[in-house]
Amino acid sequence: MYRSKKHKLFSTSEGASRRAIYKGCGYDDEDLSRPLIGIVNTANDAGLGHVHLDKLVERVKAGIWQAGGTPFEFRTIATCGAVPIGTPHLRYELVIRDVIASSVEIMANVQLFDGLVLLASCDSIIPGVFIGALRTGLPAIFLSGGPQDTCEFEGRQVVLSELDQLVFGAQYDHSSSQEVKEKIRYLEDHVCPGPGACALMGTANTMQILMEALGLSLPGSATVPATSAEKLRFATQTGRKIVELTKKGITPKDILSRSSFLNAVKVLLATAGSTNGVLHLLSFARELEIELTLDDFDRFSRQVPVISEVIPTGKATVKDLNRAGGVPAILGELLPLLDGSAATLSGMTVGQIAERASSKDKKVLRGLDDPVFPNGGIAVLRGNLAPDGAICRTTTIPSGRLKFIGRARVFHSDEEAHEAVVTGKIKKNDVVVIRYEGPRGAPGMREMMMTTDALVGLGLGSDVFVVTDGRFSGFTEGAAIGHVAPEAAVGGPIGVVQEGDIIDIDVTERRVDLRITDEELQERLRKWKPLPPKVDRGILGLCAKTALQADKGAMLDDRI
Repeated sequence: MYRSKKHKLFSTSEGASRRAIYKGCGYDDEDLSRPLIGIVNTANDAGLGHVHLDKLVERVKAGIWQAGGTPFEFRTIATCGAVPIGTPHLRYELVIRDVIASSVEIMANVQLFDGLVLLASCDSIIPGVFIGALRTGLPAIFLSGGPQDTCEFEGRQVVLSELDQLVFGAQYDHSSSQEVKEKIRYLEDHVCPGPGACALMGTANTMQILMEALGLSLPGSATVPATSAEKLRFATQTGRKIVELTKKGITPKDILSRSSFLNAVKVLLATAGSTNGVLHLLSFARELEIELTLDDFDRFSRQVPVISEVIPTGKATVKDLNRAGGVPAILGELLPLLDGSAATLSGMTVGQIAERASSKDKKVLRGLDDPVFPNGGIAVLRGNLAPDGAICRTTTIPSGRLKFIGRARVFHSDEEAHEAVVTGKIKKNDVVVIRYEGPRGAPGMREMMMTTDALVGLGLGSDVFVVTDGRFSGFTEGAAIGHVAPEAAVGGPIGVVQEGDIIDIDVTERRVDLRITDEELQERLRKWKPLPPKVDRGILGLCAKTALQADKGAMLDDRI
């Protein structure tokens, strides 16, 4: 008979009222004598990445019952960041991580669950459910919703980012040709053919892959497509596994180590994953009090090559990556650079998983001997404009533009900068500086999607740099530097850049500098005054007051 640490809370006379509550829900004494497993379901009718999860939950429940556990499904919120693009509401898309984490923590603890299965597919939703699980201290395992199918157009696979670039670059409703309008309409109807995460190396698939790389998902599960029967089988297996983990008392804290995180950093770099992966890995490590800093990302970005050809680095999709072997194949190709002794919830070490796998398609997933790029896909830049660091995705910057000197064009929002781009006010060799969009300034650290997509759509993606204290979507292409820390809202140097200043960027040397003297910079900083917060109430108001800087993960600071 299973006996959890909470056994007396349900088995003795003092547990009568608790048993009564659950019996009122349809459970009986036998059910309540087993491991009580909460299933975090982020499904809803409005989120493309999550709309299909109910079917997966049914299979997870089956696995839990089969293994002798009792499942309790509960919901938490999950949004789609593609919907509020172009509106101030995009600022919610990072702070939702804190809200979800709190909801999972509260529900699991109040309901006295023994273990958790976490189902999610996208962006900040994935780190939200996981951070909540970490705070409970319970055994927990993650199951991704998987990537969506892809659209075939003009003889190639097309993903949502191409539609975004057309829309924000062309202002099609006023000035575009009929051909462009028809293309936009076709993609609008077909580019999202079904549920799942958008099938490029955006934040959603980056985080699904990183969760498996950390050892928190069953090997091979992360990249399996959303509508595949194999995903259903993984759901059942995940249900069985959580009961085993719960009976053994194995939690994520028991298997995660600094080696686990450094392995995940290397996977992020090798796949040229979303820059948002940096924020989330930093936040995970902070929750666990494991040392991880931007210096770790920078050090390995000089050593780890990019081996993935998934969009936006190449032309492949995550479905192609799955056929090439998925995360086990990534680990297999990277094994000489990894710590193979790192543990996983599967019971195997990273090395044991990696030794069994290698790329099945070198056009999609290459090896260390023939990389796409010799260095990692993310670089950490510093300089007088970003003394605490900034991040850029190197694989979307042409080699001839890694060194760049340009004139600053200064804006206080993505909308302002986008308007300048599409009205022809931004020229080649300009540096678009977008500030007061950081963790506290936005508040919520918005993604600068409109500006970057417009630049790419208008053919300026390689000729104009964007520098911001905000962040970027995993969809983002072009020359873009984000996560500038400290941000403008707390008095960072980006807040005193003036129109026409010269900005010197050298990605190879990891520098981003404002070309003025130290004395001039200090004088400007001395005269700087904070702007009133854009929002001062609710969750965004809390974010404006307490959010950590980007180099610390940008979560709400619960230690102040």
